[in-house]
Amino acid sequence: MYFTRQTQEIQGTMKIQLIFNPHSGRGRGMKSYPEIHKALRKTGHEVIPHRTIYRFHATEIVKSLNLYETDILVSVGGDGTLFEVVNGLMNNPGKKIPPVAVVPVGTGNSFVKDLNIFTMEEGIKSIIRNISRPVDVVSFTAENSHYYFINNLGFGFVADVSVSSEPMKKRGLGYTAYALGVLREIARLRSHELTLDIDGKKYHHKANFCYFCNSVWVGGNMKISPNSVMDDGEIEIMVLNEISRRELLKTFPKVFKGTHITHPSVVVYRGKHIKASTIPDKFCNPDGEIFGVTPLEVKVLPSALQFCTLE
Repeated sequence: MYFTRQTQEIQGTMKIQLIFNPHSGRGRGMKSYPEIHKALRKTGHEVIPHRTIYRFHATEIVKSLNLYETDILVSVGGDGTLFEVVNGLMNNPGKKIPPVAVVPVGTGNSFVKDLNIFTMEEGIKSIIRNISRPVDVVSFTAENSHYYFINNLGFGFVADVSVSSEPMKKRGLGYTAYALGVLREIARLRSHELTLDIDGKKYHHKANFCYFCNSVWVGGNMKISPNSVMDDGEIEIMVLNEISRRELLKTFPKVFKGTHITHPSVVVYRGKHIKASTIPDKFCNPDGEIFGVTPLEVKVLPSALQFCTLE
């Protein structure tokens, strides 16, 4: 596996496996694909495109790829597409794992911001530049199923917001859908009993939500975990203890600058191996997807992947 930082561009022709989701960003994936393909071909590299058709198709494609014939694996889409690509990689039987690049054409594109990539053009540049950095991958087990995430996983209020906003996102409301989902869930805010086992130490909370954070951004423009580092071998576990609707509504805008973590009801832990249980069971949203319920088990896999970056 590639676990060392690459510091120079690969000279000569690269074989690029390009996974693109035509539905990302309300169709932006399909509109952007010809330009992306042309830009990469123009540099002389071999580009093998793979168009996704249904949910988790990207996982199936990547899981079956011959990675020994792949110099860079590219995810063209948003956080959901990248989540599928990562799960395909981690389940691929090959021992070689190539660097991953992201061309952000989704709605939120949260994770890629930690790689200093904010536009489609910057994503293309990161592929051609081909300088990568290590990134921790986080495995989680829920309902006897095993998955991986690289951005974040939450349950409680934060996952309920994802459930509420999903239908509005499909209607093309973008960031507005998430904001409306927040307002809806604040109106019906409820807490739950939370037990955390973090590296062998137990903690109990009456909480509104819990977030496992491997990187800074969520929802596109919210700095949910401003102190997270993607390759430090740990994740941050953020708990919001029970607060009133009025207090949550007043505090929520601070998430855009990351200053919410100073609120007295916010508790942040760090750990490598975490077990979480709730009463009642709560839906989970790994990397913005909606599946799995508590209880769950989370483990950090240090520097398990390499990602192309513009750092």
